[in-house]
Amino acid sequence: MKKFLKILFKLVLILGIAAGVAYGGYYGYQQYQKREQAKATFTSRPDVEKAKDGTSISPGHHNLAYFKRQLNEKYPDVYSAAYETPRASKIGSSVVIPGQVVTPSYDFNKKKVTDADSMTPQGLTVAGKYLLISAYDSTHNHRSVIYCLDKKTGKYLKTIQVPGAPHLGGVAYDPVAKNIWVTGSQDDSSALMSFSLKKLEKYSYNKKKQPIEYDNVISLPTIERASCVTYYDNQLFVGFFNTDGQGQIASYPIARSGDFKGTITSDQIKAVTGQVSWALGSGSASMDRQIQGIAFYQNWIILSQSYGSKDSKLYFFPISALNNLDEGNAEKVVTMPPYLEQIYVQNGQLLMLFESGSKAYARDQIMIVDRILSANINALLGG
Repeated sequence: MKKFLKILFKLVLILGIAAGVAYGGYYGYQQYQKREQAKATFTSRPDVEKAKDGTSISPGHHNLAYFKRQLNEKYPDVYSAAYETPRASKIGSSVVIPGQVVTPSYDFNKKKVTDADSMTPQGLTVAGKYLLISAYDSTHNHRSVIYCLDKKTGKYLKTIQVPGAPHLGGVAYDPVAKNIWVTGSQDDSSALMSFSLKKLEKYSYNKKKQPIEYDNVISLPTIERASCVTYYDNQLFVGFFNTDGQGQIASYPIARSGDFKGTITSDQIKAVTGQVSWALGSGSASMDRQIQGIAFYQNWIILSQSYGSKDSKLYFFPISALNNLDEGNAEKVVTMPPYLEQIYVQNGQLLMLFESGSKAYARDQIMIVDRILSANINALLGG
């Protein structure tokens, strides 16, 4: 009897241990599955969220937490300037670029509005109460657009369709005349186009089914491939490729009186007005690549350059170097993620727009920036 009880006890003990191991293994497997699921959710594209007009307003690739972790791992100095240093302004910080997944726009082939999935962001500026982001369809099947967002909240408001499919490499705002300027082309030549802030506010595609109308279209016959534009000191500064393939900059004074008030003419190109200016040809930036963005901050001139899928660069020049902006004269060079486009100064913050979130350029091998990156300028300078 005692022998039987011992055997029974051992059997029960073995079964208990086996059950415990099985339960522990099952529980452990459940926990593993939960961790893997959480990891997949953390790293995968967020669910697509759309505005009423059908434009996607969710991140094109990553949630904010994953984006910040990637930025910290790959570009720790940039991360520190963006997320660890006190912000001089909250405007634009981490605002998701709309339309990266889908943007309804006029389809030239189908002669109606269809969903574009290849919009590529290019230009960035603040205009009055709004944050504006320009983009073009990399397949060239749809009209180019300007996304209009609330400056304070970053909330998407509407999409402005523009005539044709220009690159829209830059967008700038003249706060005096209250005009919005974009770079484009006319008759195979680079051009500057403008429309008023009031016209932007009134624009609704659903009402007229037409793109916005420009108030001014000014051809720039001496300019090869205008890539960006910014407003500073009553002038438009335009970055472009010259005939030798080098990046250069020209300034265009804006008339404040007379028949051409609020705009520019070919005669005014040679004028010299304001505290910071040059006549076309008397000042240039001898850069080895196309200039993607120009910004001014205190006594600094900031230029952005993209090197394709390689790291981008931010160049900081003292304003005294205005007529000699070659790379060797930069006092500070900051390495940025690939595909950096336009930059904009908002108080002491540098807002940076990247095209790496677009279908044409997004790759797993690079740091994808699918939102506006705002960094403290003094921190970028090492101050």
